[in-house]
Amino acid sequence: MIMKKILLKIAVLTAFAVVAGVMATGCKSSKQVSGITDPFKGGGHVSPCNTFDDETYFGATGIASGPATQKGALQLTALSNGQNMIRRKMEHAYEGLVKDFMEHIGGNAGSDVETQTIGGGKQVIMRIVNDASHHCLLYSGVDDKGNVECYIGIRISKRKVADAVANAVTGNLSKNEKEAIRQHAEEFGKYADEYLKKYRGE
Repeated sequence: MIMKKILLKIAVLTAFAVVAGVMATGCKSSKQVSGITDPFKGGGHVSPCNTFDDETYFGATGIASGPATQKGALQLTALSNGQNMIRRKMEHAYEGLVKDFMEHIGGNAGSDVETQTIGGGKQVIMRIVNDASHHCLLYSGVDDKGNVECYIGIRISKRKVADAVANAVTGNLSKNEKEAIRQHAEEFGKYADEYLKKYRGE
């Protein structure tokens, strides 16, 4: 009788051990499915190096992913990604600026002057963006496939943009004898500075 009780206890303990082992293995497997070190440190999905527009700067965050052994190439890809995003925002803001200013001075919307001003300003913006570097650079952890993510934050001074497009555009238009903007060159620069401060394109 005593022997039967002992055997029964051994059987029950063995069963518990098997179940516990299966559960532990299952939990371990589920944790290893992704095999990725979380760059967000749990709970959230806010990108590292998040860079937004504010009163002083245009901002954007570039992201790239790939092999951890190619960090240099990933950095260039992330930089290009961020530059493209910030360029689109700047061009959108600039188009709005020119249209708004033309209405402000009584210029005709859609005129040759407006079209030329927008085109000239976009060329300047392209040069500024191409020269832009990053102010923030972070890499995620390496996943089980050997890949990482690269995050780059880019900022460009709104005042620098306002001054550059005002100088370049008014100079270009004066050569083509387009007086509507040239006569308001100083006012355009101040207007651009104030208009861009208010722009938020996040």
